[in-house]
Amino acid sequence: MGNTLKEMQDIPGAVECYSRAISINPAFADAHSNLASIDKDSGNIPEAITNYRMALKLKAEFPDAYCNLVHCLQIICDYSDYEARMRRLCQIVAEQLEKNRLPSVHPHHSMLYPLTHDQRRSIAARHGNLCSDRVALLHKRPYNHPHDLSVSNGRLRVGYVSSDFGNHPTSHLMQSVPGFHTDRVEVFCYALSPDDNTMFRRKVMHEAHHFVDLSQTQCNGKAADIISRDNIHILVNMNGYTKGARNEIFALRPAPIQVSRACCSCGHSSV
Repeated sequence: MGNTLKEMQDIPGAVECYSRAISINPAFADAHSNLASIDKDSGNIPEAITNYRMALKLKAEFPDAYCNLVHCLQIICDYSDYEARMRRLCQIVAEQLEKNRLPSVHPHHSMLYPLTHDQRRSIAARHGNLCSDRVALLHKRPYNHPHDLSVSNGRLRVGYVSSDFGNHPTSHLMQSVPGFHTDRVEVFCYALSPDDNTMFRRKVMHEAHHFVDLSQTQCNGKAADIISRDNIHILVNMNGYTKGARNEIFALRPAPIQVSRACCSCGHSSV
């Protein structure tokens, strides 16, 4: 139940479920780990470390908890036993890839560790396949893509998809990019997060020809439908595997050309 509520972005409800599970069974390692993940995502790193360590104390062979603990220790620059941690993490990843399991290391975090480039790409590919598996449940037919510029009066339509159109480094860096396009390009920005009422959000909204808020469109299939109806020629994934990403939208391929701006591979054939 807690995992379902977390997936629905009901974080308080998820916390209540995990806490209730722990009160019923204090030795429930998965509940401690799930609670730690919420702490980690909310920036409460010390509490996340405490909960991950408790989960590992209760279940020593717990790859997800261990890899997340390692990442938390990286965040606070705790390099005690660093080499031993890296050896174990790399061993975990290698075994998971060999057994064709979903790696416990997040694609975006894989760059922090001494993994090979092939391993990093394989990690991204596994997560990309997970997105494909999720959208396969929607049983949607492939979209009909525009083959030329006739539907857009001779203009190339470029769409940017991001959860960071607001007070975030992504917007700090690209807030003026929509306005830099020539008149031959029609710019669409698709926001995956609600309006934070900042100047950065306003700047992107002003510079883009079309600004579409998809934050309330929780169904990835419906969000992809909206993008497809706009006849986008090139769709840019601004998130990659960072927080707030909805890569399932790209797995549905609502545009004929899809690219990733983020600094790690999406690992999916649609991008």
